[in-house]
Amino acid sequence: MSDVELESKSLQDLRKIIEGAKDWGIRLVVIGGYAVRAYTKGYRFTKDIDLVTTKQALGKLKGLLQYLGYEYRETEFGIAGSKKFNEGFIDLHISIERILDISTGIAIPVTKDLFKEAAELEVKGYYPESKDLALKTKVVSLELLLLLKLIPVGREEKDYIDIFALLINKGNDIDLNKISEKCEQYNLRDHLLSQLRKYADFISKWEMRKTWFSITGLRVTQVEEREALKFIRKLMEVLR
Repeated sequence: MSDVELESKSLQDLRKIIEGAKDWGIRLVVIGGYAVRAYTKGYRFTKDIDLVTTKQALGKLKGLLQYLGYEYRETEFGIAGSKKFNEGFIDLHISIERILDISTGIAIPVTKDLFKEAAELEVKGYYPESKDLALKTKVVSLELLLLLKLIPVGREEKDYIDIFALLINKGNDIDLNKISEKCEQYNLRDHLLSQLRKYADFISKWEMRKTWFSITGLRVTQVEEREALKFIRKLMEVLR
């Protein structure tokens, strides 16, 4: 199955999950690649579905996933599921009570504020064939999304693409103080400063140019590099 077909299947399933959740009274917020797609022009293909919900919704959610044909298991962070389509598959990750980053062990609690701060945005596809499958739903706040993308280690390529997309498309809309408050709340200041230094170095050594072109087929401009580095410096100043 081609990436185009997988994306279409994924967006169709995301719509069914969102609509089913509304019918069944389940609170859901989109995170991950589709959240980045909602805030940016959408520079890379993604097929996996990443969501946040409450512990109280777990029973209903399991029933909904079974109805949609997903195989799933309970994990340390919530629910992990998958659905196979011929030679392709969609992975589903649903965080319950906390959003856990496996690479660092850092966990962000799922609070009432996460749902309160979520924005109603349009989630769209990367390929033109998926244009008609766009849907509106609750998406994690811009600040928390950036934080979640900055936390992981060892899987830089896609996360770096997503971070750069957020900075060049939404850098002026990001509230640095909100990120600082969350870092203080979750004791992430030192880790985030380390990650930001590494990311700034990645851009300064022109590695972002190579990675961006290899994944998106587009060229990074000097203006975009300067704006991204400017944002990183400002955020580091706020965090210190």
